[in-house]
Amino acid sequence: MSDKFTNNVRARLYKQGYQGFTKDDYTTAAIAVECDDLDNPTKEQLSQAVDYLREKATNRLTVTDEPVEETFLVGAEDAQPEVESNQLAVAEPDSQIVLTEQEKQALVADIAQGAGIELKAADVKQITVSIASTFASRKELNEAIFNALVHFAREFKNQEVSKIRRKADEIRQTLAEMDDVAGSELTQIKQAMEATALDYKSQFADLALSFAGIID
Repeated sequence: MSDKFTNNVRARLYKQGYQGFTKDDYTTAAIAVECDDLDNPTKEQLSQAVDYLREKATNRLTVTDEPVEETFLVGAEDAQPEVESNQLAVAEPDSQIVLTEQEKQALVADIAQGAGIELKAADVKQITVSIASTFASRKELNEAIFNALVHFAREFKNQEVSKIRRKADEIRQTLAEMDDVAGSELTQIKQAMEATALDYKSQFADLALSFAGIID
């Protein structure tokens, strides 16, 4: 699995139209910018690594001034095998973009970070599940990632709202049960007071009769 340094540098280069770098290229870039901890690179190290690999890619594309033998070109043309028409029909276009799961995850994490959204590793994997691996253009790729992030945000919001509603229902249920208990206890207290009053009233009546007998 790629480290954070490689994922971030690859994502930034890809957004700028640079791709095709090997693992050795990223290792060389890390050494060049003195990044010892590949899982905790600084922003400055990432920017320097991007500049380093961009310059390296530019140097690869530089055309040399040395003359090329015409006989070599002719021989190379003769050596090329003929391509059948049915093979041309199924050939993939040069502009097609094909991404690995790691590259998709790196792009999602980088775009979310650029938008100020902090995602967990599990969230990034969940988002990339709905993103295809092959795209006809960079615009199509960006739209797919944006739509996946919007969908994730809506699902997260719905889940949080559901949690709040469940908590509110639990609170209302608890309050209702408390009211029932309080009402039951008040009723018991009232009944006990009434029974005590009747008992005192009966005792007072008996005492009154006793006094009446003495007086008579």
